[in-house]
Amino acid sequence: KKMTTSLVLTTIIIILLIVILMLLTIIYSLNKKNKYVDEANMWHKLAVTDDLTGIYNRNAYNLYVEEKKADTNKESRWIILFDVDDFKIINDTKGHLAGDVVLKEVAKSLLEIFSSCQYRVFRIGGDEFLVLAENVSEDEIVEHLILVKRRFERNGEINLSKGYSLIKDSPEKAFRYADEMLYADKLSKKRRNCSAENI
Repeated sequence: KKMTTSLVLTTIIIILLIVILMLLTIIYSLNKKNKYVDEANMWHKLAVTDDLTGIYNRNAYNLYVEEKKADTNKESRWIILFDVDDFKIINDTKGHLAGDVVLKEVAKSLLEIFSSCQYRVFRIGGDEFLVLAENVSEDEIVEHLILVKRRFERNGEINLSKGYSLIKDSPEKAFRYADEMLYADKLSKKRRNCSAENI
């Protein structure tokens, strides 16, 4: 009888040990999987985030546009481009750290102004920023551009040139139109400044 009890206890202990080992294996596997997921998320975030300003980068813009190409939903989409005026002069006269401060301020301001879910803000180049807008009217775009102008007029040290375009045929064409509008805006400011200096 004692032997039977001992055998039963031994069997129970062995079964419990097997169950514990199985549970430990499952926990280890889940932890390992979570670690891989966390690392993958971290690398993805690094790949699509501008390390200076913390906003989306050019790679994120390209991925988003590519993803939207397959989208059959025909809602209105806009590209808004911004460029910091005389950014090279800021870097040359005040130094690159001062230039970095300007870029961070522009990114912060654009995020605050284009804060609703219809907008996504990207830094796509040195001093170039892009906002993608969805399901908004041209009037709403213009209202936001006025807010941007007022914000930087109050600041006094930073000026932005801007251009925008509705995405009709392709994002590439819209980008080109917005870029042409931005360049025209920049040129008109230079002409005004030259005229003011000649008075």
